[in-house]
Amino acid sequence: MPIQTFTIATPQVGSSKKVATRIKQASFGDGYSQRSGDGINVVKESWDLQWTLVNATIDAIETFLVARAGYEAFLWTPPGGTVKKFICQSWSKQPLAGGRASISATFDQVFDP
Repeated sequence: MPIQTFTIATPQVGSSKKVATRIKQASFGDGYSQRSGDGINVVKESWDLQWTLVNATIDAIETFLVARAGYEAFLWTPPGGTVKKFICQSWSKQPLAGGRASISATFDQVFDP
């Protein structure tokens, strides 16, 4: 099955990106240390995203996430970035007045082939 692309809605302003790096470090006597990247993908993004939209669009977002079941990767283009692979293991949905709802989700970058 081809990888799906998340294009349902652009996240709200206030959504945020976290970046983590993976390094290996060896410490020696008198405080000296050496560091190197741990693998070929040492910089990883995680996005905390928020949408407040009409119920139908929020339901479409949740349907997309449920279909991936937290482990299936999908393509998504972060704000101002380029398309990358992500998974979403957790989200929360809140009904609002006036036929609207909000959903918060965390998209974690993955480097699967």
